[in-house]
Amino acid sequence: MKQKFLKCESDRCEVLADDFFSHAVGNAHKSRFNNVIADVVRVYPDAILIGAIAAAKYIRPPVEPRMTYDVDILLPEQDFEAFLADDMPPETVNALESLFEDSDSAMHSVKHRQTGIYVDFLSVQSKPVKKKLIRQILNHRKQNTHLMKVGDSIIEIIKPEILIALKLNRHHKNPTSEKGLSDRLDIIKILKTFNSRCLPLETSLIESCVTQTEFRRFEHITADVEYEMTCEPENL
Repeated sequence: MKQKFLKCESDRCEVLADDFFSHAVGNAHKSRFNNVIADVVRVYPDAILIGAIAAAKYIRPPVEPRMTYDVDILLPEQDFEAFLADDMPPETVNALESLFEDSDSAMHSVKHRQTGIYVDFLSVQSKPVKKKLIRQILNHRKQNTHLMKVGDSIIEIIKPEILIALKLNRHHKNPTSEKGLSDRLDIIKILKTFNSRCLPLETSLIESCVTQTEFRRFEHITADVEYEMTCEPENL
């Protein structure tokens, strides 16, 4: 019997992080990323987990997540602007400097001191994210995120439907680029996981967040996945 990884017992669902990356690369790698996420929450309690690591939380054995080496975090506009302007409250500065160091890459990223993993901060102003959709996520967090417990910390994680919409948007802009192909692969892996476990995805939510052309691309991807798989009811 396949282990549940989505627990919905109230008005919010919880994503269980226990077997994150364990099938692909082992518990040590899993623990490193979970430590980074927990430390992000210590600095920014209102952070939202997005990107490839969020996708990996929805991709479960026998499907393997795509390898990635950084963590994408969505911040409220005020926090993001304060970070860019280096105008943060003293308590935020102290927490940030104790857990992270300045990145040698993009100006909106930091490097986790314990693991060396990079954290990229994003918000409405960031490129190439879709501003309208990012603002929708931030303004209606409860409707667009699940909860995930990592150690003693709880972080909001973007819902799989919204994550698919973000990845569809970037994939559609440049489908043959490295990032575009990676986004398509993440979508396929999420669909395969939900299909194999007979878990529903709210396709109307995806459709409401993308253009008609982007949604047609999603329908083509879905058809490709369904061609490969059949979903048999089972106790999850």
